[in-house]
Amino acid sequence: MDPIFIGLLTFVLLVVIVLLGMHVAVALAVTSLLGVWLTLGDFSQSIKILSSTSYNAINDYTYAVVPLFVLMGMFTNLSGASTEIYNAFHVLLRRIRGGLGMATVGANAVFATITGVSVASAAVFSKVAIDPMTRLNYDKKLALGAVAGSSVLGMLIPPSLMFIVYGMLSQQSVGALFIAGVIPGILLAVVYCIGIYTMATLKPSLVGGKIEKTEKIKWSKEDTKTLLKPAAVGVLVFVMLGGLYGGWFTPTEAGAVGAFGALLLVILKRKLTLKGFWKTLLETGYTSASVLLLLIGATMYSRMLGVTGVIAALERSIQSLNVSPIVLVIIFLLIMIALGTILDAISMLLITMPMMLPFIFAIGFDPILFGVLVVIAAEIGLLTPPFGLVVYSMKSSLGDKATIEEIFIGAFPFIIMMLIVIILLLCFPFLVTWLPSLSAT
Repeated sequence: MDPIFIGLLTFVLLVVIVLLGMHVAVALAVTSLLGVWLTLGDFSQSIKILSSTSYNAINDYTYAVVPLFVLMGMFTNLSGASTEIYNAFHVLLRRIRGGLGMATVGANAVFATITGVSVASAAVFSKVAIDPMTRLNYDKKLALGAVAGSSVLGMLIPPSLMFIVYGMLSQQSVGALFIAGVIPGILLAVVYCIGIYTMATLKPSLVGGKIEKTEKIKWSKEDTKTLLKPAAVGVLVFVMLGGLYGGWFTPTEAGAVGAFGALLLVILKRKLTLKGFWKTLLETGYTSASVLLLLIGATMYSRMLGVTGVIAALERSIQSLNVSPIVLVIIFLLIMIALGTILDAISMLLITMPMMLPFIFAIGFDPILFGVLVVIAAEIGLLTPPFGLVVYSMKSSLGDKATIEEIFIGAFPFIIMMLIVIILLLCFPFLVTWLPSLSAT
């Protein structure tokens, strides 16, 4: 059977059964088995190939990074750090028009360095940031959009679960991907702040209209205390990421240091209870097991593409195409954005990367740069209907305080800002590649 036909058949089947409700990991395993069986014609041999593949998929020390970073995020959230970080940014930025919206972005950017999961950030800051903005008469949609848009920074600013998954799928250094995400993450946060300030300046009613008058107050000792409260979190982030970028830690070791430091943080703040500790461990186990099962399924899918000859056929077809590499990359990014309307971000990576990466390697496009671009494109999917995982996470946290439609509308300007950042990174790729090149020398 023609390998291209097998590839298309399994891909279409995969998308269909996922949309019908089958778990992505199971869907990947089923379509992988079907593809190998159609190629070899021997069911038992197909089972043997994929069973050994599934065992080898996560039989690596590097994969310990997943539960460690998840555990760090869980402990840090338990410590109440999100509220402290938000209040500190509020003190710094409250004198600027739209400052509370910018504080939400800044706090989410810092919180991203200790969570790596956008949905978690969205749930936390829905409770922390919406009410203060509402009290200052912020437009409801702008307040919702600021939380939704900034929460996706968790997927871009290291440590990012998306970068871990992409690194495993593309065989790229997770540490290099983490470093590559720093400048784009900061850039996206800056663009968000510029966007909020611009909207607040053009239409002051969006931010209450009277903030500059009400917030012109003197700096107090209480402000200093508020600013210093999240200092322990800052030290934790500095040690963990500084050690990673300085070459002192591997990503796995950085995760272990971060998880231990976050546990100390909870103990020092006297927030640790036996019930809370056990709940944190269980949630870490659930999240980690889910991600690792997905990675097993994705590895089986990649093996199927290799056995059936799909990857080799794709590489041959690339050589016959007279398409500019940048055009091909843009097409892939548009596909990712479109799939984001129906799939969650990690599922998109697991389904599409085994098909896209051979093209990327064949045209000589930097896989680290492509990884950053793909993550941003997938993040857009977290904010777009009808799936919009971040939006539904916020709705779950807010209850009757906001409708799904209000959150989607509020997030739209931030989607435009994300597209602007993608264009900037395509025009100036050194923004992604510069830091990894320094760490490699």
